[in-house]
Amino acid sequence: MNNILLIGGTDPSGAGLQTDWQVANQLQVPASSVVTAVTSQNSEGVFDQGVLLYQHVKSQLKMLEEIPFAAIKIGMLGNEGVVRAIVDFIRTHASNTPVILDPVLESSSAGTLINHKGFKALLKDLLPLVTLITPNNNELSALTGISINTNKDRETAAQRLLSRGANAVLFKGGHFETAINKSVDYFASTQSSFFLAGQRWQDRWNVRGTGCAFASAVACSISKGYSLSDAIVFAKAFISNGIREAKENNQSLRLSFAKQSKVNPFDLEDYPQLYKNQEELERTSTFPSCNTKKLGIYPVVDSFNWVKKLVPLGIKTIQLRIKDQPAEAVESELSDAIKYAKKNQIRLFINDYWELAIKHKAYGIHLGQEDLDELNSNDLDQIANAGCRLGVSTHCYTEVARAHAIKPSYLALGPVFETTSKDMPWIPQGVFAVQNWMDLLGAEYPLVAIGGINHERAKALKETGIGSVAMISAITQADDYAIATRQFLALWDQG
Repeated sequence: MNNILLIGGTDPSGAGLQTDWQVANQLQVPASSVVTAVTSQNSEGVFDQGVLLYQHVKSQLKMLEEIPFAAIKIGMLGNEGVVRAIVDFIRTHASNTPVILDPVLESSSAGTLINHKGFKALLKDLLPLVTLITPNNNELSALTGISINTNKDRETAAQRLLSRGANAVLFKGGHFETAINKSVDYFASTQSSFFLAGQRWQDRWNVRGTGCAFASAVACSISKGYSLSDAIVFAKAFISNGIREAKENNQSLRLSFAKQSKVNPFDLEDYPQLYKNQEELERTSTFPSCNTKKLGIYPVVDSFNWVKKLVPLGIKTIQLRIKDQPAEAVESELSDAIKYAKKNQIRLFINDYWELAIKHKAYGIHLGQEDLDELNSNDLDQIANAGCRLGVSTHCYTEVARAHAIKPSYLALGPVFETTSKDMPWIPQGVFAVQNWMDLLGAEYPLVAIGGINHERAKALKETGIGSVAMISAITQADDYAIATRQFLALWDQG
């Protein structure tokens, strides 16, 4: 069941619950709704809040007590009574349900939408029940008492909100000026933090309903089983597309979700980049290109001996992944392999040992997400400035956004199928997901599918248009590695 509950005020000018419903419909998520206020507002101001009484909100919620909601999105609250009705419902009937709160303290036309007692109840009673709160610049300042002028202010304010009981905070940066001229959001929880940068559409400042739509898109994504960070990345891309396609509506622009897709209703220009810190936001170095979108059959092997066995068969791209070996043995093995690859004009990627790869002038380096997280901006600059290509493993929306931020030479997607080569927490994505990643990323990056790939699965993946498939056991554990390799090469060279 992926039903969601939308709670908030109506807005005749197109924000509020009207936008929430539009998002749920576009993302094909079944929804129920509870009205907290019937407002009268437009681009010029709020003329009547129309906040309902406690008993009216409570009676609506009572009608929904038997529905097992996968997520709850909350918008306008208005007063203490509305907050109390919602808190009662969550504590009694939805204590384990993810709750996304868009703290609508005022409208985009500058009208206040919650009174003082309601604001205090939000902080004291509702905030600790919320999975994610999504304030904008003014709202974060009001919630924390901190004037928000710099990224440091955002980080300090987010930490204060966490100390007051919030589980996670996503500061929306659509109207926050940055040196890189992008819309930069900031996420913080007790476990992690990151910046999420997206396109800033300069002629789209007055689009109404973006905050409502973003929080609703997060709730919809969570209802589909996405992690919180994946839901945030997906929602930012989705809203960026809605802003880019916004249509004229009297004095303002209204979100328009023009791209029809069951999986990715946005394009790459809408997709955000995830940065660990401020230093990464300011990086300018770039990684060299592989000069092809088709890296072909891509074996991953654990010794130089395997490299020497596979290259004469026609392999042009190969990864050397050495594990659990003494440092001296590793360097000797890498050095010999790199020299051999250069002599034979092979694209040899070194897994993990990026400093040794730079030292011996390897063609490229491949890093997993954990390895990538251990590097700082200077490390990334060293790799790029040494002329090494960089490949990065990705498994989900968050990791693709992380890779997209540093613009590697290629992206590896996986696991496509269940694999025994490596213990992984990820659910296999399948051919359908690879096709969607191809549609989204294929024009920008060489893509490599990896995870449980054999000859028949490689044949199915070739139909997606992906330029490369990587495998380990399908070659290294085959009865006859030479026959298996030639079969893969023959398949990929067809048509």
